[in-house]
Amino acid sequence: MVKAVLTDIEGTTTPISFVKDVLFPYSYEKIQEFVLKNKDNPQIVKILEDVKKIEGRELSLEEIIQTLKKWIEEDRKITPLKELQGFIWEEGYKSGELKGYVYPDAYEKLKEWYEKGIKLYIYSSGSVKAQKLLFSNTNFGDLNYLFSGYFDTNIGNKKDSLSYTKIAQNIGLSPSEILFLSDNPDEILASAKAGMKVIRLVRPNDAEYVKDFPYTQVESFNQIDISML
Repeated sequence: MVKAVLTDIEGTTTPISFVKDVLFPYSYEKIQEFVLKNKDNPQIVKILEDVKKIEGRELSLEEIIQTLKKWIEEDRKITPLKELQGFIWEEGYKSGELKGYVYPDAYEKLKEWYEKGIKLYIYSSGSVKAQKLLFSNTNFGDLNYLFSGYFDTNIGNKKDSLSYTKIAQNIGLSPSEILFLSDNPDEILASAKAGMKVIRLVRPNDAEYVKDFPYTQVESFNQIDISML
């Protein structure tokens, strides 16, 4: 029996295009100004130091900024970048320059599960801060009330089965009591290896069906019936 649903964001609840074409370019455009303005903020200082550690060498502030920009271009799932983007997007949401988007079918089904007492959680490569910001400013209003918790790469890589084991322990359920939803085949395989129930989202504009994939693939949340799992 499914007692909790753990869902990805990009390509699952939200179009990849929103992340790739709106959020990433916004952070790329604003990152230099933001870092220079906040370079003495202890939270930002820690992020900048983490960039140096990952690069394994001393870097000037300008070199750090260029490294971060390069990581954005390469779509790197690196924790200090994701944390910094969260701060930048926070300013964008507060100013009204950014507004989150959630697929209508995702909203409707998540709300239905919430009302039935199913616990809902997010696991995304974007920072927890960025996750909360997106869901607090959507086309359906503030949706953070739906979720009981959030996980990012601080708990582990999304393609590593151990990450899903840790999440299950954190939630306090057996992995078999958790349904994980994602568009990424590798994430589905990793979470299934950890013992979770899985369904892959194959949204027409975001992903393609994988031939002979060993797990269920659907195009919409409306095709998911957790009572059958």
